[in-house]
Amino acid sequence: MEKELNVIFGKNNINFFYENFSFDINTLNEYERSLSHLLKSISFFKDDVLKLSAFSINVNIVVCNDAYIQQLNSEHRQKPTITDVLSFPLQENIRVGEFDRFVPELELGDLYICHSVCEKQAQEFSLTFHEEFLHLCVHGFLHLCGFDHEENEVEEKIMEEYEKEIVSNISMSKKGDSPYK
Repeated sequence: MEKELNVIFGKNNINFFYENFSFDINTLNEYERSLSHLLKSISFFKDDVLKLSAFSINVNIVVCNDAYIQQLNSEHRQKPTITDVLSFPLQENIRVGEFDRFVPELELGDLYICHSVCEKQAQEFSLTFHEEFLHLCVHGFLHLCGFDHEENEVEEKIMEEYEKEIVSNISMSKKGDSPYK
């Protein structure tokens, strides 16, 4: 049985899948709150930075286990290792305007986040699980939009700055101090 949360902000949508996990209601509520803040911030990023306010966006986020992310990483990147997040964009490069324009909704693609790596990295960076989860979501979202830190140092800096900006906006949103009115 597929387990899914659907989070909507305006016309924008995140589908969150957690098929191999059994989360209690409090954990699911925390995911839903976190994803709501994420969606609000990336919606405004889409409008303000990418200049795509005419479009709604749809992103799929899957929390998966070590074996599944290792399989995906091996199949798609020829790296037979466990990793934290993988991004599979459905559009060419939204950042430079290369996407399907015939519908008002942009299917950005899929993000896979490894639960155990997220837990480890949260401890390593002295963050809560959901803070690290959101950071990985933001990182993956930027990849879906066409940003790539592995391309060169300039691109790495650009992506890093946008990550900081979006994560900061999420934190402000959680405190009720959202920069978005």
